[in-house]
Amino acid sequence: MNLCCPPPNVIAIVGPSGSGKTALICRLVPWLQEKGLTVAVLKHSHRGRKITENRIALNYRRAGAKAVALTAPGLLQISLYGEEGADPASILTTLALQADVVLVEGFRQSPLPKLAFISPGRSPVALGNVVALLSRKKVKASPRPVFSPDEVDRIGAFILGFLNITEKTRR
Repeated sequence: MNLCCPPPNVIAIVGPSGSGKTALICRLVPWLQEKGLTVAVLKHSHRGRKITENRIALNYRRAGAKAVALTAPGLLQISLYGEEGADPASILTTLALQADVVLVEGFRQSPLPKLAFISPGRSPVALGNVVALLSRKKVKASPRPVFSPDEVDRIGAFILGFLNITEKTRR
């Protein structure tokens, strides 16, 4: 991700495949919503997985469309096509304007602030800009906060404090 200055309401959750990134984000989203905040999520997949496409959108793509937008009541889905795909930095900037908090899954080499799952034999701090660690096992000593992925309340509160975001009053 070519991003020199990350938006102030964005934080990434990084770690090895199967570490629990998606599960944690799926628990953080409703927690943040309960605080009256809107949430967006950007996921990076280095495996190039295909995203399920609507049959009509697939026909447009096969016809050569570089972008297809599908709308339905309560839904807008935009697919951008190209060799490299859409620029994640521009998408992140757009999401940051649409939501109070943006949770990013992956992009471990980006300059984004990160919560990193600890992986045996690897130093998450080497990734750069790691602000907290996530571990299911007890960590002896760390200069950074350490959370169990099950501590959604504590992780959510840390994220809000780190990003300097206050809860909104629910109406």
